[in-house]
Order: sequence, then structure tokens, then C-alpha cells
Amino acid sequence: MAGTIFCYMSTYSASPISPVGGKRRRSRSQALALFAAALIAVPVLPALEEDEKRTRRVAAAGPLVGVVGHWTDTTIGTPGLVVNGERWDGKTSTDALERAGTRLFGTADPAFVTNGMAAGAFPFAVHESTKVFQSGELRVSFNLLGGKSDQFAGVMFGLNARGEYHAARYNTKDGNLAIWAFSNGERRVIGRGTVHAQLPLNKWHTLVVTVRGKAVTVALAEDASLTFTHTLDVAPEGRVGLWAKRDAITAFREFAVRE
Repeated sequence: MAGTIFCYMSTYSASPISPVGGKRRRSRSQALALFAAALIAVPVLPALEEDEKRTRRVAAAGPLVGVVGHWTDTTIGTPGLVVNGERWDGKTSTDALERAGTRLFGTADPAFVTNGMAAGAFPFAVHESTKVFQSGELRVSFNLLGGKSDQFAGVMFGLNARGEYHAARYNTKDGNLAIWAFSNGERRVIGRGTVHAQLPLNKWHTLVVTVRGKAVTVALAEDASLTFTHTLDVAPEGRVGLWAKRDAITAFREFAVRE
């Protein structure tokens, strides 16, 4: 059955009103006050519903597990995650990768550790509650904050117990969308969009990745020209999450999985 899984942090609370002293008759002034409140409340219901929808889509640190790189929860307008290449020494310990492998897959495959420690490994975080993603849509808002060589934001999919995966990204160096594969400690580009555009820094954008069997479509929600589709050799299957370049500083929020 189709559905959407959101990584979110609820900011709403309810305060039930309990009568004191059992049943009682309301005074005329109380009745008028309640009636006036009802009239005022009706027009704002759509706004409250829309605000709650936005809140439910807000990414929280809990459901996303940083595996490689320096990941922290933060608040930039709304709660989210920031990967910061300037605060990462470029190394991930064996112990940390073994714990991550066990947490995500039940056991730590030696290849998961080897791949995570490779010089070609890029930072990634995993959406813990999505254990197997085969087909559907992945969506995330991103904010390019900095990076010495490049500004970069990506979505990872098809992560397996060996630490191999695919990823789709936008970067400012090339100004386009691309799909990469990571295995045996090495990255390789397997598809690129032909349209180039420089996205402004310090502004929120939305990256959308749609998987239908072997076909993967990558798009920027705010710019219909930035989209392309690539056919993989094998249909991806595995865990999903966020991806970034080693020196990038990028904020993410509203990560959503629709299957």
C-alpha cells in the first residue's frame, strides 16, 4: 500500500480542558465568549492544517543516522541536519563503522567497514526506519552553506550491507544533477544531466529522486529544466539517506520517503 514516511519532530502539544466541580451551567458572558472564539477559529483552520503538514515534514536528527562524516542536528528556520566537512578529519573509525553496520543490518560486514574507511568514501546519513527501499520517491530540502572546493547536496539509495550504494546529487562546481555509484571504495559517475544552472547559496532548494525499477529520475523541484532520467544496470534495493561531498557544508530538512 502506497504511503509516505516523514522524518519529523512534532512541535505541537494539546492542553485538555477539564471542568471543575462537575456539570454546571455556563453564564451568558461565557457562552458569548465561546461563540466569539468559534467564529474567530474557523478562518484559521486551513492555515493551521497547512502549518501542521509542514511540521510533520520537518527532519529530526533521530531517524537519520550519520555513518560517515560530521553530522549534527541544528535549527535553521526549522529543525534539520547539517553535514560539515570543515569539522571532519576525513576518517571514520573501525569501531564506529562496525556499530553502524550492526545497527543498520544486524551485523557488520567487513566490506561495510572497508568501504566506510576508504579514501573515496563520502559522508552519508541513513534514514533508520526505512529498511528496504525499492521503488518510490525520495525528497529532501537542502541549503548550500559552504565548502572549500564545492557546494554539494545529495540523496543516497540502494545502500546494502557491504556499504555499496547509488546517490543523486546537485553541486555548484558542475551546476548540474548527476547519479553516482559507490563500491570497492571508489565512486564513479554513471549519469549526468545536460542542463547547467547555478543555484544560490544560503537558500532552500528541493531535490527529488524517483525510482521505478531500473529507471531513476533526478529533479530539482523549483526548476523544471533541471531533471534527467538514467537507467541503471540493476534495479536498486536497500537503505536510503543523505549524501554529501567530503568538504561540503550543507543543511538538510524535510527528508521524505514515499513508496
